[in-house]
Amino acid sequence: MTMLLVLTTVTVQAADNDTLTISKPQRVRIITGDSIQKIKVYGREGDENYRYANTIQLVDSNYISSVDINRDRWDLSIGVGNNQGKSDYHNEASMHVGLGLCNPIGANFNGTRSVGSSWEIFWTIAQLDHYTTSYRNWYSVGFGVDWRNYRMDGRNYFMKQSDGTLTEEHYPDGYDPRFSRIKVFSLNVPLLWGHQFNKHFSLALGPVINFNTYASIKNRYFDEKGEGHRDVYKHIHQKPLTIDVMAVMRVLSFKIYGKYSPMEMLRSTYGENINFQSVSFGIYM
Repeated sequence: MTMLLVLTTVTVQAADNDTLTISKPQRVRIITGDSIQKIKVYGREGDENYRYANTIQLVDSNYISSVDINRDRWDLSIGVGNNQGKSDYHNEASMHVGLGLCNPIGANFNGTRSVGSSWEIFWTIAQLDHYTTSYRNWYSVGFGVDWRNYRMDGRNYFMKQSDGTLTEEHYPDGYDPRFSRIKVFSLNVPLLWGHQFNKHFSLALGPVINFNTYASIKNRYFDEKGEGHRDVYKHIHQKPLTIDVMAVMRVLSFKIYGKYSPMEMLRSTYGENINFQSVSFGIYM
């Protein structure tokens, strides 16, 4: 019965033998219990906001559990609740990936910042989205990982001194620099609120809490003899916790994101000369 309902056409027989045909539904939910049988249809051909619900019987309170998979969004949807005297809601568990560019802002260093080579990759491993009755508003909480890479080109490079202080240095004449970069790895918790303005446009906004567990400096260059070098400095005294503000915008089926961190990435005691805040932007899937 479930497989037939999720095909191209859904037909529901009403009590008076009328027939309602819903072409190409986006999602169908069948809820059953000891004293309830309910069919819900979300979306139809040409109207993704269409909703239909048909309750055959509801006697008293019932525990409801439904599971469906939406292939178009790669989401696993789970709904649990008590529908007697309450509005309908829907929970979805999802996974997301972001790929974008980073820009250190408010920095005191003089080297050339290479935004085009400064990448951010984050993976929200698990996210729970709670939708309201109208499906136009939702709240979400997630958990994931984040890699951010801030790269500097030219003849300047980052360095960790023997006392732990982070400085900006200049390569001697005859050296051929490749790049100098700061990398930060984080465990993060996004907390978002979203609103769907219409079927073509939606926006989500909220904080992202970052637990910065690792950071390092890497420099690559050739000396005056043409020999290649790679210098790596670990434990560069990143701040253990920073908070970003993230926005995710959907236009049609295309999503982009932007993040801004008003907090500096490094501890001021060690990184005062090169400290910076972070801005990143890119695609969101």
